[in-house]
Amino acid sequence: MEEDFDFDEFMENSQRKFESDLATYKERMMLLAIESNYDNIAKNGISEWHLRHLPQSELNDLNETFRMMIEHFQDLEEYEKCAVILSAKNKIVEALKTKQNI
Repeated sequence: MEEDFDFDEFMENSQRKFESDLATYKERMMLLAIESNYDNIAKNGISEWHLRHLPQSELNDLNETFRMMIEHFQDLEEYEKCAVILSAKNKIVEALKTKQNI
Protein backbone atom coordinates (compact mmCIF):
# COMPACT_ATOMS: atom_id res chain seq x y z
CA MET A 1 0.00 0.00 0.00
CA GLU A 2 1.36 3.37 -0.97
CA GLU A 3 1.23 6.23 1.55
CA ASP A 4 0.79 9.77 0.36
CA PHE A 5 3.63 12.06 1.21
CA ASP A 6 2.40 15.09 3.16
CA PHE A 7 4.84 17.83 2.31
CA ASP A 8 3.23 20.37 4.70
CA GLU A 9 3.51 17.96 7.61
CA PHE A 10 7.10 17.21 6.67
CA MET A 11 7.96 20.92 6.61
CA GLU A 12 6.16 21.57 9.89
CA ASN A 13 8.03 18.73 11.60
CA SER A 14 11.31 19.92 10.10
CA GLN A 15 10.65 23.44 11.36
CA ARG A 16 9.83 22.17 14.87
CA LYS A 17 13.02 20.10 14.96
CA PHE A 18 15.07 23.04 13.73
CA GLU A 19 13.56 25.35 16.37
CA SER A 20 14.16 22.75 19.07
CA ASP A 21 17.77 22.26 17.98
CA LEU A 22 18.26 26.04 17.84
CA ALA A 23 16.88 26.47 21.37
CA THR A 24 19.17 23.70 22.63
CA TYR A 25 22.17 25.32 20.94
CA LYS A 26 21.27 28.73 22.37
CA GLU A 27 21.00 27.27 25.88
CA ARG A 28 24.38 25.54 25.55
CA MET A 29 26.01 28.76 24.34
CA MET A 30 24.49 30.69 27.25
CA LEU A 31 25.79 28.14 29.77
CA LEU A 32 29.23 28.18 28.16
CA ALA A 33 29.29 31.99 28.29
CA ILE A 34 28.24 32.03 31.95
CA GLU A 35 30.91 29.53 32.95
CA SER A 36 33.58 31.26 30.87
CA ASN A 37 32.67 34.67 32.29
CA TYR A 38 32.72 33.27 35.81
CA ASP A 39 36.17 31.74 35.30
CA ASN A 40 37.53 35.05 34.01
CA ILE A 41 36.00 37.03 36.87
CA ALA A 42 37.22 34.56 39.49
CA LYS A 43 40.72 34.58 38.01
CA ASN A 44 41.12 38.27 37.12
CA GLY A 45 38.47 40.13 39.07
CA ILE A 46 36.83 43.18 37.59
CA SER A 47 38.55 46.52 37.11
CA GLU A 48 36.87 49.39 38.93
CA TRP A 49 38.81 51.80 36.71
CA HIS A 50 37.44 50.12 33.62
CA LEU A 51 33.91 50.21 35.05
CA ARG A 52 34.17 53.94 35.72
CA HIS A 53 35.03 54.51 32.06
CA LEU A 54 32.21 52.43 30.56
CA PRO A 55 29.15 54.21 29.22
CA GLN A 56 26.08 53.85 31.40
CA SER A 57 24.32 51.68 28.81
CA GLU A 58 27.17 49.15 28.93
CA LEU A 59 27.14 49.19 32.72
CA ASN A 60 23.40 48.47 32.64
CA ASP A 61 23.97 45.57 30.24
CA LEU A 62 26.79 44.22 32.39
CA ASN A 63 24.64 44.53 35.50
CA GLU A 64 21.89 42.52 33.80
CA THR A 65 24.39 39.89 32.67
CA PHE A 66 25.66 39.49 36.23
CA ARG A 67 22.08 39.24 37.50
CA MET A 68 21.46 36.38 35.09
CA MET A 69 24.70 34.69 36.14
CA ILE A 70 23.76 34.91 39.82
CA GLU A 71 20.32 33.48 39.06
CA HIS A 72 21.93 30.62 37.13
CA PHE A 73 24.28 29.73 39.97
CA GLN A 74 21.49 30.03 42.54
CA ASP A 75 19.46 27.52 40.53
CA LEU A 76 22.43 25.15 40.70
CA GLU A 77 22.95 25.94 44.40
CA GLU A 78 26.53 27.03 43.68
CA TYR A 79 26.49 29.78 46.26
CA GLU A 80 30.26 30.31 46.34
CA LYS A 81 30.09 31.32 42.69
CA CYS A 82 27.13 33.59 43.49
CA ALA A 83 29.28 35.37 46.07
CA VAL A 84 32.08 35.97 43.56
CA ILE A 85 29.67 37.37 40.99
CA LEU A 86 27.77 39.41 43.57
CA SER A 87 30.99 41.06 44.72
CA ALA A 88 31.75 42.08 41.12
CA LYS A 89 28.13 43.14 40.56
CA ASN A 90 28.34 45.45 43.57
CA LYS A 91 31.23 47.26 41.86
CA ILE A 92 28.99 47.75 38.82
CA VAL A 93 26.20 49.14 41.01
CA GLU A 94 28.66 51.60 42.57
CA ALA A 95 29.87 52.68 39.12
CA LEU A 96 26.24 53.19 38.06
CA LYS A 97 25.58 55.32 41.15
CA THR A 98 28.60 57.44 40.34
CA LYS A 99 27.38 57.93 36.75
CA GLN A 100 23.94 58.99 37.99
CA ASN A 101 25.42 61.55 40.37
CA ILE A 102 27.36 63.25 37.60
